[in-house]
Amino acid sequence: MKESKIISIVLLAVVVIFTLFYLLTRDMKIPRNQSMPWQSFINNQGDTVVFNLTMGSSNLTDAMHLFGSEVEVSLFESEGKMPELEAFFFSTKMGGIGASVILSLMLDQKCIERLNNNIKKSMVMPSGVRKTTFSLTAEVLMFNLKIKSLTFIPKANLSKEVIVNLFGEPSRIELSIQGVSYWYYPTKGLRIIDDENKKILEFYNKIIQ
Repeated sequence: MKESKIISIVLLAVVVIFTLFYLLTRDMKIPRNQSMPWQSFINNQGDTVVFNLTMGSSNLTDAMHLFGSEVEVSLFESEGKMPELEAFFFSTKMGGIGASVILSLMLDQKCIERLNNNIKKSMVMPSGVRKTTFSLTAEVLMFNLKIKSLTFIPKANLSKEVIVNLFGEPSRIELSIQGVSYWYYPTKGLRIIDDENKKILEFYNKIIQ
């Protein structure tokens, strides 16, 4: 008798979660007039704005309205570092540009505790970093988490000439020992990583000047 009640409660909870997920994502359409990555700026509060998303204020649901509801959220943990909760949109289009988008979401201890109670799978990757994915219950809890930073990875390679034409000249360029160059655009809240044939655009607040 008790087991049947527990099963009924669990089924009801699942129905409620799926209904909530549907209501939040059913009307997600990519707007016609999208802002482009080179149109990012720093607002009056000193926060970076890109794709009409404000770092530190906009949340995961806001991003899903832009990039779609197909998203995988994972927690990455490595020794000596703060845990990173990332939402990964594998394939999306912004203004006709195909790309992958990674959001770093803001975490606090209370949120970490809730996530730890709803773990779906946890594994240690070859790099030594632990990757944890979560149940649907935990994913629903993430919808209101604020965006800390946004990484935009175009599918097509952008030449340095194209970058300069679109974004302008960077305030400075740093070259690492590994041959990776970092292009800084403080007024856009942007750092571009030039790693061989891949360009990675990172948007976040209080970018290093």
